[in-house]
Amino acid sequence: MARVARDPLSPLEARVMDIVWKRGAATAEDVGQALGGKVTNATVRTLLRRIEDKRFLTHRVDGRTFVYEPKIDEGTAARSAVRRVLDRFYGGSVEQLVLGLLDGRLLDKRQLSRLADKVANAEADEAGSGQRRRRDEA
Repeated sequence: MARVARDPLSPLEARVMDIVWKRGAATAEDVGQALGGKVTNATVRTLLRRIEDKRFLTHRVDGRTFVYEPKIDEGTAARSAVRRVLDRFYGGSVEQLVLGLLDGRLLDKRQLSRLADKVANAEADEAGSGQRRRRDEA
C-alpha cells in the first residue's frame, strides 16, 4: 500500500484519536465524556470533522448519529509522525535521529545496545526466512 501523507494532529486531536483507538469506535458524545466534559459538544464535532479531513478517521451513520472509527491504526500513525520528524529535522537520516537522541540524553548506551541486539536478531530472522523460502522454492 502506498504511503499517504497526512497533516499532523494537534495535541487535542491526538487525545481524541487515542480515545477512538481505545474504543474502536466512538460518537461525539463518547469523546466529549472521555475528555471529561472540558470541551463543548460543538468543539468535539469540529475536532472529529478535522481529524476525518486529515484521513485518520472515517464515519458511518447509525440512525442520526455519526459513529467515528479509525481509518489507520496507531502504529501507522506513529510511523508517519516519526517519518515527518526524520524528514524535517534530520534530512531523512535515521542515523542522525539516533545521534540526536544520544546527544539529547533521550537514549543511553544501554538502550542503544539493546536496540542493536534487536536489529541483529531481526536481521538473523530475516536471513533465516529468506533461506527457508529459497529451499521451499527449490
